[in-house]
Amino acid sequence: MRTNLEYIIHDLKECFDGKPWYGDAVMTKLDTVDWHIVNDCIYGDKTIAVVLRHMINWRIFVIKKLQGDADYDVIIDTLNDWVPITIGNEKEWERLKQGIRQTQKELLELLVDSNDAILDKKVPGKNYVFGAILRSVAQHDIYHLGQIAMLSSMTKS
Repeated sequence: MRTNLEYIIHDLKECFDGKPWYGDAVMTKLDTVDWHIVNDCIYGDKTIAVVLRHMINWRIFVIKKLQGDADYDVIIDTLNDWVPITIGNEKEWERLKQGIRQTQKELLELLVDSNDAILDKKVPGKNYVFGAILRSVAQHDIYHLGQIAMLSSMTKS
């Protein structure tokens, strides 16, 4: 029987580059997005590039907290949450996608040798435990993946 942490790790992998029940995984969808449309502002003020950077920012937050950094923070709806970013060419788009791949690698490396006890451990500098944020990383990715899919399809229309 799997532990709770093993379920979380499975969900992180499945959502990121597996075959999730709801459709495309994060990297499958991102790899279909043409870099020419990632700066298009067609619904509100968030572009595909900005949404992806936001996803990366929150993954970095989780990584820093797992590493014990009590001072690192991302403040909701501020510039370190929604970073203005403009992609100028395909290489920059690939670099941004590599950024989320790197966070996936680091996150899984930090979790591989952990056990369920980490889920009840207090997040450094916060008033909640790791279980809350580790369970929500994949959920956060899926939520914003839906936005990216919508923005991508609206741009193609």
